[in-house]
Amino acid sequence: MLHPPLSDARLGARLHKLVGAGAGAAQRELAARALVPAPGSDTWLALYQLWALGQAPHAELAGRTAGELPGPAIFAALADPLLPAPALDFMARRRIAQADELAVLVRHPQVHADTLALVARCGPPRACEAIAIAHPRLLAAPAILSALARNPRCPAAALHAAVELGARERVPGLRGLLQALLSGHVPHDRSDDHAERQVAAMRSCAGEDLAPAPPLPPDPDDGPADAPAPALLAPSPAVPAPTRPSAPYSARVAKVLDPRTPLPLAMSLLWRLRRADLRRVADARRLPRPLVTAARRRLGQP
Repeated sequence: MLHPPLSDARLGARLHKLVGAGAGAAQRELAARALVPAPGSDTWLALYQLWALGQAPHAELAGRTAGELPGPAIFAALADPLLPAPALDFMARRRIAQADELAVLVRHPQVHADTLALVARCGPPRACEAIAIAHPRLLAAPAILSALARNPRCPAAALHAAVELGARERVPGLRGLLQALLSGHVPHDRSDDHAERQVAAMRSCAGEDLAPAPPLPPDPDDGPADAPAPALLAPSPAVPAPTRPSAPYSARVAKVLDPRTPLPLAMSLLWRLRRADLRRVADARRLPRPLVTAARRRLGQP
């Protein structure tokens, strides 16, 4: 995504004096080094403005300071619900290795889908788990899941849970990805080193030097379109299908509560459990986090 400078109205009178058109070189240098005390998100907005303006030497200095800020200043900026999407994208690029900060950033109400895709492809495991839990965003932008699947550091359990939910909702491309995952083939992107990909994300201003993730695999066909009509087929003797007793309800509950059960199977059985057994799953401590989260969502818990 693009990173335009902020308007004077968005900066406010205080920041305009520090980094606006009439600010002096000394004031801009202090702001680029984050040496001016500022509340909330003002420190980050000042750094973003100087970086987005691209004027030497303050742009490079602000970009370097953004990657070296202590955690409390980042969390103070993330507490602002109106932090602009370009500033959040700048934060994701400069803090791409900070798992705790990214886990909060991907839940921000203003975060853009392009930023989520960037974190999904280059972020650490905890950030990938936080993205995988953001189901509504994934269903609205399947490219995020495509980037998540190409990240070799993404936990397989989180990816399986998110992909299976998308496949259930008939999101294009996710049935093919789910089939690939269930067959044991995780399409990680090994075209370059993951650390080099993180450096490219930090260096990029608009994503032009970070190649997009490969597209999702095609969905499998539901059936051949040119199959002959049933009336034209030769009749075959009726052979009764062998009866296979379905597993009792207690066996399904036991499978879901067993930590050794593969996550895709446990997720498929979770939707058939009664409310009392869903509470048992939601309170379990040994089960995978995506499974517990799905049970809590079914119960209406946060």
